[in-house]
Amino acid sequence: MILVDLLEVASLLPAEWKKECASVTRALEQASTEEDRDQLLKNHSDLWREVKEKLSEASHGKCWYCESKNTRSDNAVDHYRPKGKVAEDANHPGYWWLAFDYQNYRYACTFCNSRRKHAESGSAGGKQDHFPLAVGSFRACGPNDSVDCEEPLLLDPCSVLDVSIVWYDEEGKLALNTSMVLSDPLAMTRIDSSRVILHLDHPYTVRERKRVYLKVISLCKRADRIYKSISMGNADMRVEYKEKLAELAQSMTRSAEYSAVARCAVRGFREASLTAKILCEAPL
Repeated sequence: MILVDLLEVASLLPAEWKKECASVTRALEQASTEEDRDQLLKNHSDLWREVKEKLSEASHGKCWYCESKNTRSDNAVDHYRPKGKVAEDANHPGYWWLAFDYQNYRYACTFCNSRRKHAESGSAGGKQDHFPLAVGSFRACGPNDSVDCEEPLLLDPCSVLDVSIVWYDEEGKLALNTSMVLSDPLAMTRIDSSRVILHLDHPYTVRERKRVYLKVISLCKRADRIYKSISMGNADMRVEYKEKLAELAQSMTRSAEYSAVARCAVRGFREASLTAKILCEAPL
């Protein structure tokens, strides 16, 4: 999971689109019945679909939750706070007043957004209408309630703190960044909730993360051997060393698939590898 800057997202969205969304939101707030609101949501659902490509652009085509690039999948605009109903609260009307607020949009792949089950492993997940909160948390029920008072259990790729607690281990599985535990006492609970609801440890995704992790470690080791050769007087290897550094740096940039995994691999290997240590210090 990489941080997605909502200010950057805002800069990508057309001004006229924002005006239309504001107009529909006012109509929603003025609707006299739930049926009228539902009809407005249905009639204007194209609005969030219109900006799907802009949301994709903000993350270089990657799902905001899992960093997968499913180029042939029909990825979706997920409403972080569900617009129609909330699975964890049967009496909640859904966060309908946020249905046309781009700050509530998250670009999501099929496996994170829709219910899917992996036949062999039995793992299942998909966000759908889920939005669990911490036990005892206030839940906003209308436009006059502040969502900032909520304590969501789902990780948010638009939150610096949320992204900072995410780690990936050498097996490619989602883990907790233990150095950030003090910043969020619910960190482990949030990791576990997101792992299940967003299906973040789907076997296909885990396999690809592990591949990236192992490739990064292998490249670091290879680069270290080249550097050792250089330090022993073989100056001809300098170009190859720079090429290996560039390849590793590319795997860590925001545009690379599973770049957060590559960064975890490098950070976890920095005590054993000079190359990894150099990359940790580089302003990528």
